[in-house]
Amino acid sequence: MKKTILMLAVILFSVAAAQAQKKAMISIAANAGIPTTSGLSFAVGGDLQADFAATEGLKITVSGGYENYSVKKSLGGSSFGFVPLLAGAKFNLGSEQLYGHAQLGYAFSTTSGGGGAFAYAPSIGYYVSPNFDIALKYLAFSKNGSTIGEIGLRFAYNF
Repeated sequence: MKKTILMLAVILFSVAAAQAQKKAMISIAANAGIPTTSGLSFAVGGDLQADFAATEGLKITVSGGYENYSVKKSLGGSSFGFVPLLAGAKFNLGSEQLYGHAQLGYAFSTTSGGGGAFAYAPSIGYYVSPNFDIALKYLAFSKNGSTIGEIGLRFAYNF
């Protein structure tokens, strides 16, 4: 499992680095959120994302990262995580600063025997400057009829 995650991460970062020379925008981000799933108290993580210009006002994105969920102390106080690999489309919403972003993909559980889950993340964001943007994001992982989700903020540095 760890070898698969490492291999996918290496591929993602290699493609992103190669495409960066073709006017792709790379961003590194910190994420913080409130879980929508009962029993969880907080979510925190980070990701690396590459945006590739497709047409005027539309970018195709790929991202990989890590998201950690804290279990409430009354339920044991442990934590667990996911490694989401997502692809999506980012589109302008009336201006170049405001955007919508829809992502789909797969997430690997970091818990032993946890397997994987379908991942999705709609968001709305704002470019504060060419090098910084903030997005309000719903990130969720679904498997066998149950979903772990969060509403969070993504703070990204773009280069």
